[in-house]
Amino acid sequence: MAGNRRGKLKEHAEGIHKNFDWITYHCQKMLGLIEDMNPNLTAGVKAIDEGCKIMDKGVQEIYGKL
Repeated sequence: MAGNRRGKLKEHAEGIHKNFDWITYHCQKMLGLIEDMNPNLTAGVKAIDEGCKIMDKGVQEIYGKL
């Protein structure tokens, strides 16, 4: 457990990153189950996955500046 503000910020950024990893994992599993049966659902899950990747990149940039 981090004791100072910088350490705590980094710790929270790592937590966000891990959550995005799980979201990406679950999106990939959903896409495997959907396959090509429902194009609208596939597009929605892909959009969620892409949005998470964009937000995760932002968190990683913030982490790198701490």
